[in-house]
Amino acid sequence: MADGKPVGAALPASLEAGSKRVLLKYHTLLSGTGRHEAHTVEALHEVLTGGAAAIEFDVNLLGDGHYALIHDDVLEHETSGAGRVSRLDRAAFKQLTLRGSGASTCVLDDVTEVLQTVRRPLKVQLDYKVVRPLSRDEAIDFLRQLEPLRGNGALTVVVGCVADWNLRTLRRLDPEVGLGFDPMLYLDAAVDAAVRLPTRVNAYGYYDDHPLGFRRLQAVSDYLRDRVETLAAQVPGAVEYYLRNDLVVRALDDGFDMIHAFHALAPGAVVDVWTLDYGKLGAAETLRRVLERGPDQITTNTALQWAERLG
Repeated sequence: MADGKPVGAALPASLEAGSKRVLLKYHTLLSGTGRHEAHTVEALHEVLTGGAAAIEFDVNLLGDGHYALIHDDVLEHETSGAGRVSRLDRAAFKQLTLRGSGASTCVLDDVTEVLQTVRRPLKVQLDYKVVRPLSRDEAIDFLRQLEPLRGNGALTVVVGCVADWNLRTLRRLDPEVGLGFDPMLYLDAAVDAAVRLPTRVNAYGYYDDHPLGFRRLQAVSDYLRDRVETLAAQVPGAVEYYLRNDLVVRALDDGFDMIHAFHALAPGAVVDVWTLDYGKLGAAETLRRVLERGPDQITTNTALQWAERLG
């Protein structure tokens, strides 16, 4: 692929798409080597040593105010435990192991200890998984737990979330915190039949509960333009936007460039397309189409495989 050449060290930090450098973001700390499980300290060390320029991990609130590195709000999908993540404290969560491998679970304190020692430029995105409205005290405490990371001048720290209400709470408390918004609870491609938000596929073929989509009364591109204008404004001062790759491609098929639209509406903000993994059906063609539109960042679990494929 001539327009997607890897650049970087043992692990690729970025791709070249024409004249643009597109960051590769290491989703859940995975490199693609298969040596370590997601959300482990060992995986973190691997991507740091390998030269990753952008990493991401999920954080979910435990019952004592600490944060666990886990995607879901229940334990049984990813760990040896069962029940709600919020029912455990830090000590109890640390006693669990990761399902299928027996690897140790990880909390925010663990990764903070490692990341405080980083002395090269590195973007760190925390994917904040709490969607219920945060109390003021919870939000203040989370910001306090971010202080060691934000205090390291080598790190660019961004809190990403689908819950724009929680991002706005953090913004009101700290105007300087870096925030990233994923609009998937408001607008998404019709990629599955799961019970989730948005609850319906609208007249334009998108998951979207907004009244504008109840009937098809305008061109799809006009409908999408109006929706994106609204979504881009929901988190004032957002520095990143996260778009599902299926949504970007579906919009392109409908004649609307969502990456360009977010760039135009939020100048200077990073537009990230997730999650593009090598080996999935159609992934190479999807990556080609996405890179043509000029994203700033690609989220992947398989950065190493993309490097081998594109090299």
